[in-house]
Amino acid sequence: METNNYEYIRLAFKRGICILNFNRPDKKNALSSDMRSEIMHALNALKEDKKVRAVIFYGGIDFFSAGFDRDEVQKVVQGEGDYEEFVESNHLFHQTLFNFPKLLIAAINGFALAGAFDLTVICHLRVASKGALFGHPEIRFGACPLFFPYMGLVGRGKALELTLNTGSKENFLSAEEAYRLNIINKLVEPGEALEEAIKLAKEINKSPEFAVSQLLEVNKLNFDRVKVFDSEIEIILKSMKELLGK
Repeated sequence: METNNYEYIRLAFKRGICILNFNRPDKKNALSSDMRSEIMHALNALKEDKKVRAVIFYGGIDFFSAGFDRDEVQKVVQGEGDYEEFVESNHLFHQTLFNFPKLLIAAINGFALAGAFDLTVICHLRVASKGALFGHPEIRFGACPLFFPYMGLVGRGKALELTLNTGSKENFLSAEEAYRLNIINKLVEPGEALEEAIKLAKEINKSPEFAVSQLLEVNKLNFDRVKVFDSEIEIILKSMKELLGK
């Protein structure tokens, strides 16, 4: 597939694996609307690429991503943008991730915050380097984090804590604690997240493709993520419309 027609992401291929590199370093890889559109376009093409069996999200050696573009989010939360359109575009982005039929792995160095934390949890597997940080600072300026993807990993009580009380740096979740909570599948030395994620994907790709696909589908069936997410988005949208008087 064509790999040079994106501005905010870069694709690299390694025998059955696509590494989707975030490429907005000046903004800490903030997931702007345009960047999310590029990610969706790439995923929709990759799911049809028979040579690719796994996709690894990677932000670089220093950080994964600061999350959704804060300027865009604040503009909408303050009533200066189309909140319904913003929520629906986010809904489509997350649905694209939830419905992606192939293995998704997040390789995290540095920090994965807000919507980027959500993205990592939506992935099937996560590899993080020691010292990485996770949190939801967006709640401090009125943006509601996702909830249900965390509940499936750590239970309702801890999921509420993670979404309600990681809004400041002193309360961010460390990679070490995330590993203890089973949010992180593999914890590695600083800078080794991508290498370990590639190794993990290669090992999984040794199994027959149909068997891996079946397990990913069963995983989705046992936790009807899209249906639950649709309900979550409806609640958030209704609440924000009332708050904004729309």
